[in-house]
Amino acid sequence: MVAGAATELHLPAGPIAPTLARASVRTAAAGLPDDAAADLALLVTEVVTNAVRHAAQGSIDDVIVRVAADDRVRVEVVDPAPPFDPPVRGEPFENRPSGWGLFLLDRLASAWGVVPEGRGKKVWFELDPRR
Repeated sequence: MVAGAATELHLPAGPIAPTLARASVRTAAAGLPDDAAADLALLVTEVVTNAVRHAAQGSIDDVIVRVAADDRVRVEVVDPAPPFDPPVRGEPFENRPSGWGLFLLDRLASAWGVVPEGRGKKVWFELDPRR
C-alpha cells in the first residue's frame, strides 16, 4: 500500500465507471495482501455501480471517487442521489431482492457508512489490511 496516497477522480456516470474506478484503486492496493486487494476491487466496483444505477435516475454527468491510503484504505463515492438509511450492521439480507452490494460492504469492509454531501450523498468504506 502506498502510504499517504490520495486521489480524486471524476468518472462518467455510465457503464464504464466501475471499470475505471477498479483500475484507479490499483495504486492504493499496491503492497496489500492479495485478499485485501481483491476485496478493495470488489467493493469499489459495487459502490460505484450502485452510484451509477441510482444516480442515473436523475441526470448526472459524473460520479466522484476519492481514494486515500495510510494504514487503512478509504474509498468515498459521491453522487447527487439523496442519502439513504443503510441497513443496521449485521441485519439479515436474505429476504432482500437487491442490496447485495451493501451486504458485501457489511461483511468485507472494516467500516462503512452513508452521509450527505452537497445535494447528494457520499458512500464511504474503509479496509484494514491487518484484519
